[in-house]
Amino acid sequence: MKKLVFISAVSGVGKSTACEYIKKNNLLDDYVIFDIDDLENINDYNENTYNCFYENAIKKAVTLSKDKNIVIGSCINPNDIEKINMPNEIESYINILITCSNEELRNRLKARDESRQCSSDEYIKGQIDYQQYLLRNIELYQMHVDNTEDVVENVTRKITNFIKYGEKMII
Repeated sequence: MKKLVFISAVSGVGKSTACEYIKKNNLLDDYVIFDIDDLENINDYNENTYNCFYENAIKKAVTLSKDKNIVIGSCINPNDIEKINMPNEIESYINILITCSNEELRNRLKARDESRQCSSDEYIKGQIDYQQYLLRNIELYQMHVDNTEDVVENVTRKITNFIKYGEKMII
């Protein structure tokens, strides 16, 4: 049986950076770390296929992870996790939220390469609004890290220590 960890954040907060750091430094050797984009094509995502998109991604992660637990970095809405038909191999999961201040989020998104198409005011407003929504539902997370003034080494240390030693798993 496998444990599943969602590291959730809106675009620009640093979830992919955190996941890559954990993977590169082998901080969770009994977990396989995935970015949602590694598992499913984001172009196949829309509101009508939301649950199917995540179900397919989780199934693929179960297969690829073999006998290890799973971490998935994504922007999944925690209210929607209960609607997903989890594979039988998943025994439990936790949700970790990473956020930063609205100003920092705006700065990070504006600094991104234009090819990523996330520096428009409309896009940034949508990400800030979604982050505020996630924060209003903070009780659905077992851990919250604000990385506004923190470095990736500290953020990932907090996350990995929580996963290893302080797990409050949802069963």
